[in-house]
Amino acid sequence: MGHKFKHGFKAEAERYAEEFRAELDLRPDAPMCPRKLAEHLGVPVFGIRKNPKLPSEITNHWANHPDDPFSGLIISDGSYKEIHHNDFHHPRRQNSDLAHELAHIIMGHDLETPIKDNGERAYDRNTEEEAKWLGGTLLLPKKATVKMVLDSFSREMVEEIYQVSWQMYQYRLQVTDTVRAAKNIRRKYAAE
Repeated sequence: MGHKFKHGFKAEAERYAEEFRAELDLRPDAPMCPRKLAEHLGVPVFGIRKNPKLPSEITNHWANHPDDPFSGLIISDGSYKEIHHNDFHHPRRQNSDLAHELAHIIMGHDLETPIKDNGERAYDRNTEEEAKWLGGTLLLPKKATVKMVLDSFSREMVEEIYQVSWQMYQYRLQVTDTVRAAKNIRRKYAAE
């Protein structure tokens, strides 16, 4: 069973996706680059590949371990926030990672998570589930997934035009019930 969100959260996520697209002069179903959204929100984004602030041992570790699970984090100092992400990952994975981190910022999540004894950050399931949902919605709102189904987008079109992974697209189709919505739209227009 999926995560139980507070009432109205999923609709709120769709509104955020549509509002940010409007602010960036994009159609509600258009692809949205998370880097452009970060710039629009005044959030600097730094990769680890060429980050002069990081010791070379750290950069070399990720260069030699491309499957390392580290994807990104937010450094926060009051109202100032910046994202550091693993730019050794595939660009489509990076887009998902950036959208996830932006979702934390947009939702105003507490970014001062405590560190456990083993050095890992304490995991707040609700916060992470909200960021996962909103991050996915920012990349692929329901209006976009319905359009993609109605227009019979191929895997290559999904990956090239929207710059998301096929897995992200399949996930969003499932959780938004897009296929049923597209069938209903087709049925409605066929009846007219």
